[in-house]
Amino acid sequence: VKLTLRHGICKESCLGISSFSFALCQFYDFEAADRIGRLSVLLLEKCKAEEYRSYIYLLYYGNVRCWNVHVEQSLEKLLHGYHVGMQTGTIENAMNNASCFLMSSFVCGQNLVELKREIDWFRKKMIEYKRTIAHVGSVILTLGVFVSNMLISNDCPSLIGGQNIEIKRFLEQATEKNDTIAICHAYMVGCIEAYIFGEYELALNMIMKRQEAEKALTRKSLYFGMVDFYDGLVYLAMARKSNDIKWKLEAGRALSKLELFVKTGKDNCEHKLLLLQAETNSLMEENDDAFSYYESAIIVAGKNGYIHEQAIANERAGDFSLQKGDPRASGYYGNANILYLQWGAQCKA
Repeated sequence: VKLTLRHGICKESCLGISSFSFALCQFYDFEAADRIGRLSVLLLEKCKAEEYRSYIYLLYYGNVRCWNVHVEQSLEKLLHGYHVGMQTGTIENAMNNASCFLMSSFVCGQNLVELKREIDWFRKKMIEYKRTIAHVGSVILTLGVFVSNMLISNDCPSLIGGQNIEIKRFLEQATEKNDTIAICHAYMVGCIEAYIFGEYELALNMIMKRQEAEKALTRKSLYFGMVDFYDGLVYLAMARKSNDIKWKLEAGRALSKLELFVKTGKDNCEHKLLLLQAETNSLMEENDDAFSYYESAIIVAGKNGYIHEQAIANERAGDFSLQKGDPRASGYYGNANILYLQWGAQCKA
């Protein structure tokens, strides 16, 4: 960026500017990151730097833009980044675009049947081109197991608790290779699955292992508020179970982060914040406020197309209503069941 300012624009300028945009997200300056990221895309077109398109799309559409707009709006660009990378021979960038495409699809609640089809297709491509990039393989493997567990009725999902032999072997290999990103990703997805199936202590264990691994990273994967959202839900569940003040404090920190993220990315984070506020009020026995936040979380999640998290909000509202002897519980549970089925999570439903 300094060289560009000093000597003028060239093709490589868009690389430096997009990397600078990506780096700013580490400091939560999402608005500035988006402005600079859009500039890198404009320079990409102006300089006709097609050989860099896959890399720039990966950084901007995969890591920056979705802090400000709905995650779904980046999916087409990430898919395009994959195809351009394959055409220009930058296979690693192509596979990284594929990884971001799959994770972004997961984050915004894409139908699990469709997601499984896409995971299987990209897995074949990775094998075909003999590009087993560790963290890309982690996304494909862990998401693949997660989706299969949700789609197929199973008394005990195999991703959680290290019961899946392939996942267990993968974690052992990742540990041997010191591949921290892959390890963190596996524990993150495992935490989400454990929470959805009500295995709160296991979900907490996954968080602890992920956070321990993250100490070796210069930046954490936040996935546009998703990680802090599920961390907060787990902490609140544990606070309810143990009444330990530590988990209440941790939940408060997660909620504070969502409050920050909502300032620039309401489409992705508003319903998450509302549900954490509902669960917090539920814990504090502030019943009227809790019901109000649950209702708001359900409405906003539906408006923004987050069908899976709308299902979770309904389920949590159902649990709260049942606990209070409120007749609305059956309605919430019925809606949760319908939404889980629409998402494709027959096992959970």
